[in-house]
Amino acid sequence: SSFNARTYVQVELGLQTVHEKTAERINRGHDLACVEKAIVALRKRSIDVVVHIINGLPGEDESMMLKTARWLANQDIQGVKFHMLCVLRHTALGEQYENAPFALLSLERYVDILAKQIALLRPDIVVHRLSGDAPEADLIAPTWTKKKFVVMNELDKRLKTLDIRQGDAYEPDV
Repeated sequence: SSFNARTYVQVELGLQTVHEKTAERINRGHDLACVEKAIVALRKRSIDVVVHIINGLPGEDESMMLKTARWLANQDIQGVKFHMLCVLRHTALGEQYENAPFALLSLERYVDILAKQIALLRPDIVVHRLSGDAPEADLIAPTWTKKKFVVMNELDKRLKTLDIRQGDAYEPDV
């Protein structure tokens, strides 16, 4: 609070997903209630909150990813960073993938889901990121994530084609 009184402070929280089963599988290390408490505590101190989510986590389907976006839209957050799941060498997930490959989102599916998530967000939430980076030498899959401008261009085309704007499908919790 004292630091925030002297300068702008923003805290980023690694939510990744609202689904506890997925959170356990990826070893997130905290539950959803912890994130909710953190948001409330930060906002009580007038600190802006940006939340990271990952699309394409193992075992999650489109409806689950959209549920995460709906949850975000109804939190007192100021920003969101979207990421696609990247499978990296020298990680537990990378070893799982190399031993028994699981389905990953294609660029087309990622863009489709992302467009729907954007429509679900409140219009005042700042979208800070649409796709994350992974060190190229460590990236196992999907390789399309290396082309961020392609992701942004495909998303832009999808939003225009479907005439989607942020907040078009936002529904406040009652």
